[in-house]
Amino acid sequence: MRNTGFVLFISGTILFGIMHLAIALFLSNSAGIAPPGLITTALDGIAGWIPYILSIILMVVGIILVIVDSGWWQKQKKEIKEKSKEFSEEQNKRT
Repeated sequence: MRNTGFVLFISGTILFGIMHLAIALFLSNSAGIAPPGLITTALDGIAGWIPYILSIILMVVGIILVIVDSGWWQKQKKEIKEKSKEFSEEQNKRT
């Protein structure tokens, strides 16, 4: 599952880069587009909303899979519990 997360993240990153390359190429050939809304205008012009959003989704899902599979989340929860217990014991000693 961790490898799947890495593959999704890398493929999302590559797709994101390719989309930005397509946007840059489109904007270099179009004159007269005002700066506000430049990317949205370019995405409309090249019909690139689906791959652009898909690339972001792939990156996010890949990161989530890597974090969940690495056990980082469980380690953090365990560490928080231990710190909370130590803090409670210290507060009980003071009172």
